[in-house]
Amino acid sequence: MTKKHKFYWYTLRPLVIIFLFFKFGYRFKKIQKTKEPFMVLANHNTDWDPLFVGVSFPKPMFFVASEHIARWPRAYKFIKHAFSPIIRYKGTTAASTVIEMLKQLKKGSSVCMFAEGARSWDGVTQKISPSTGKVVKKAKCGLITYKIQGGYFVSPNWSQGNLRRGPIYGAPVNTYTKEQIDAMSVDEINEIIARDLYEDAYEKQLAEPRKYKGKNLAYKMENLLFKCPECGAMDSMHSQNDTVRCSKCGFNFKYTEYCMLEGGPFTTVKELAQWQQQEVARDADNNVSYTSQGGKLLTVTNHVETLIDEGPIELSATEIRCGNTVIDITNIQDLAMHGRRAVVFSTKDTYYELLPSEESNVLKYHMLFDEYKSKL
Repeated sequence: MTKKHKFYWYTLRPLVIIFLFFKFGYRFKKIQKTKEPFMVLANHNTDWDPLFVGVSFPKPMFFVASEHIARWPRAYKFIKHAFSPIIRYKGTTAASTVIEMLKQLKKGSSVCMFAEGARSWDGVTQKISPSTGKVVKKAKCGLITYKIQGGYFVSPNWSQGNLRRGPIYGAPVNTYTKEQIDAMSVDEINEIIARDLYEDAYEKQLAEPRKYKGKNLAYKMENLLFKCPECGAMDSMHSQNDTVRCSKCGFNFKYTEYCMLEGGPFTTVKELAQWQQQEVARDADNNVSYTSQGGKLLTVTNHVETLIDEGPIELSATEIRCGNTVIDITNIQDLAMHGRRAVVFSTKDTYYELLPSEESNVLKYHMLFDEYKSKL
């Protein structure tokens, strides 16, 4: 950790604490300073999570961040200068990310990673890759698990930046020494990570309802919901203020300040998301393809985007097609989303980004790909 990084951490941390309190009412528990480096693994619900986690730690550390931030023309120059994030290419095996993490830990710096790899869509901690335990084991250092509670309701992933004000709290869950980690198997490490980071936002909200106030509470729920629960139409859901409506059949429901749904068959977004997951699985069993009227396919090399093709998009059981370009699904190593409007994936030699047109949901491609990939 250079003097420059330490300067920015110690200078900005008090200001960030004040900012998070006034913007979100954020409360947190501070962790005691440690001499030895450690890995921090946290759950992931908002774009503000690095700040929410960072204020709990008096000593500076490195964060693992998605590659797409390196394509922000101005902001990334400062982020790189001040904090040098460890870049992770989503939709890849992330070997280079692991190497850089281990390098910094060996130098005596601590590293924070959001173990799910992406924000939760339904408020439940996502499945954590089994390779996470291997990385912790290889790191040969201590481990701190950290959980943010209330983040999903403050900034639902589908809401696309529309913030709400309500209870949000962050704190370390457990601290494991290097000796404790050394004594565990990889499976045991994965078990403690999954246990410590598990969060079901709606389980707590149903037991003790709390208000999360804001404007346009249902705005952009179509980022999550791409199939109408009433008529089954695709890409027909549209949001306005606190209401989501189907343009095909008129079905509609509301999203309340208590984060509940009114007027439809589901009480929570979690239930709605579970239903949609079942629908995608059924579509995959029937070899259904998902499409968009238009979109763009790009490659990303050294954080520079190059347009490869544009036109109609289709994901089937065998391929991804954009315009005249076809990529066999068996050649795709992994596929993920960054933000709500882009899919990224990798083949042996190429890193791609797929950008469906605005009228099309993007999450549907991620979900259907996972179903088809699991059948290979």
